[in-house]
Amino acid sequence: MKITEISYALMGFALCITLQTACTGNTSPEETLPAKPTTLASATELINNRCPEMVDTETRLDSVRLSRENQLSYYYTLPNKESSGINPSAFNAFLLAGIIDNVRSNPDLRMHRDSSITFVFNYRGRNGKLITEFSVGPERYR
Repeated sequence: MKITEISYALMGFALCITLQTACTGNTSPEETLPAKPTTLASATELINNRCPEMVDTETRLDSVRLSRENQLSYYYTLPNKESSGINPSAFNAFLLAGIIDNVRSNPDLRMHRDSSITFVFNYRGRNGKLITEFSVGPERYR
């Protein structure tokens, strides 16, 4: 396995963890969990209150934005990678299946699924330049 494939594997794993923990920063059951959000806006606010946050050694979640168009956008930076060093098509292909599976099966995202949210993922390199942006709408996770 090439180093870039390992990097993609780690980033994919980190993204799944990020979607599950939603930047709560809680890593053990002993820590106090915040109250479960009851609206999409409160869930977005909860995430943003914890960001920016490193989700692994390669990926930082900078913020999340809920738009009026029923889109939830996640903004990530890969602080150890230059944008030009990553193939966007390969990056998307590697992450997509894991993201769709996580959105389908993660009980913490039920409110989002029930609201027919379209998830938008934005990745930038350490130089701030866009690597890729892709979306996962209800037609892909239902």
